Amino acid sequence: MKMLKTILKIIGSLLVAAVGLYLFVVFFSSVETKYESTGTLTEFESNTNETIYIKLNEYRRWVGFWSDSDGSLNLEIPNKTVVYYRHLSQAGDLIQIYDWDMNLVGTFSKLSNELQIKIGHRFFEGKCHEIE
Repeated sequence: MKMLKTILKIIGSLLVAAVGLYLFVVFFSSVETKYESTGTLTEFESNTNETIYIKLNEYRRWVGFWSDSDGSLNLEIPNKTVVYYRHLSQAGDLIQIYDWDMNLVGTFSKLSNELQIKIGHRFFEGKCHEIE
């Protein structure tokens, strides 16, 4: 009976540790930053001024144990387009953005806050600032 209690205590402790580790990974594995970007959207040789919004999720180093991506990016052109990029690669202060076929489609500089990205057949280039 005493051995059964010891085994149950060990299993309970392992279960609490596993749940704690799971919650830590879920809540502390990425840092989310939102930006508003104002710049030029080029479409078929036509330029328009546009404001777009991005949500940048940068993964912590330990996420590299199960993912080859350094983050993800959500992009929204209000009332027009929403795009999700699931693979980012960080090279110093430069974040490279890849599409679903792993083609490089854009970059975001954390140093200058400049965003250049191909969105379908359009191309956006602009300056970003952090928002809440």
